[in-house]
Amino acid sequence: MNKSKPFASILAALLLVAAGFVSCNSEESSSSSDALSNHCAINNAILGNMRRTVSTVNVYGRDTTYVTTVAGSIYPMYIDQYRQEIYNPDSLPKGTHVDKVVFSSISSDGILAYRTDWGTDTLYSTTDSLDFTQPRIITCYSYSGLAKKAYTVHVNVHEQEPEAFQWNRVGASLDALRETTAQRSFCKDGRLYVFALVAGEARLLTSDDGETWDNQPLSLNAFSPYSVQLFKGTFFALDGRDIVTSADGQAWASADANISADALPAQGSRHLFAVSNGSMYVSADGKDWQLDAVENAAEAELADAEFSSAWFPMSFNANFEYVLMAGSRGGHYAEWKKTIDREGRNTEPWSSYQFGGERTYPFPDLAHVQVLKYDEKAVALGCLNDTLSLFYVSSDAGRTWLPQRTQFLHPVAVQADNLSCVVDEDNYMWIFCGGSGQVWRGRLNRLGFKTNQTKFTK
Repeated sequence: MNKSKPFASILAALLLVAAGFVSCNSEESSSSSDALSNHCAINNAILGNMRRTVSTVNVYGRDTTYVTTVAGSIYPMYIDQYRQEIYNPDSLPKGTHVDKVVFSSISSDGILAYRTDWGTDTLYSTTDSLDFTQPRIITCYSYSGLAKKAYTVHVNVHEQEPEAFQWNRVGASLDALRETTAQRSFCKDGRLYVFALVAGEARLLTSDDGETWDNQPLSLNAFSPYSVQLFKGTFFALDGRDIVTSADGQAWASADANISADALPAQGSRHLFAVSNGSMYVSADGKDWQLDAVENAAEAELADAEFSSAWFPMSFNANFEYVLMAGSRGGHYAEWKKTIDREGRNTEPWSSYQFGGERTYPFPDLAHVQVLKYDEKAVALGCLNDTLSLFYVSSDAGRTWLPQRTQFLHPVAVQADNLSCVVDEDNYMWIFCGGSGQVWRGRLNRLGFKTNQTKFTK
């Protein structure tokens, strides 16, 4: 910090402004003091360049650091005149040094002073470097000397790497999951639901925190967890081949559907899908069903077990969405896609995405593979040699699936004979591991950051 210019210098500056105004005013001096404004406000603030220490791993696998420069101008400072606060809602990268901050530009209606460590105000100059490791006060004094406004200024810095995933094991191993052979998980109204086959019996596991669980039997015949769907706030499942519904996952009633089904493999925002006798059907309410088109009449190629799906809005048109559906057939996993016009004017058939040697990054052929939406991307996870596989991520609507070796990294060698995944309302991803009974919860740091206010109308 530069040498302080004490409060007396602020008064001197104000007197100098007033004197200059009088000497240059051709009107009567008695009216000049009235013309001096009582208005005081900081109108704009732009951060200058700052140093940042980056921690990384070099080519030899050793931890190392280097220093780079952060352009403060790309992190706008927002001014809340009502609360008298100034801050950057988009925090600076982790490791940015804010102990010697210089504003490249700061404009105001009045004269600026900053609060020293001793509690006094001293005149501010744009050449001054200030320590913002803690919030500090910058005051704007009116030119009349009769008004002032003190702002609390925050220079926010991330404490975590935004693109890193943080995983934590939740509670002890869940006994019911140790004997689970198939499962599907959901989150509804903040509560976790895991539908599972436990030692051959249909069970429902529910929890509010992932540590304490209720375990209840389900009175459903020939139950497959892979046919459970949460559609428009209601659970749908199969009791044998009958479509049934439930509000709580425990008490089930007939959907009075006009078809019998072999599977409920997927859903979109407005449509539920069923497979019946090798054909695909679609419904808007789970009761009235119609045949749905499959390209090249290729129903014989449809997967017939272990379905998983996720739907995504189209970025180019809010009226469109697409559904990615995965499932196994003959011991191998296949991927299907359907594009949907929500207004019903252009409905495309289900199309098959081939996998194998003809694709550089095909859909992963893993056991018990799960597909879900996370951070607006398609994410797949399965089991490989009785452990969790790498995550695979698609950013191009399921065409390519890149194995994640740096970002979506869960702890290595997590034992799982089968699994299910779900994303809750707080952007946490939950993984339930059959066989080991482990429950894991993780989140991309960026998706947990608080969103600051950036618009002020009063």
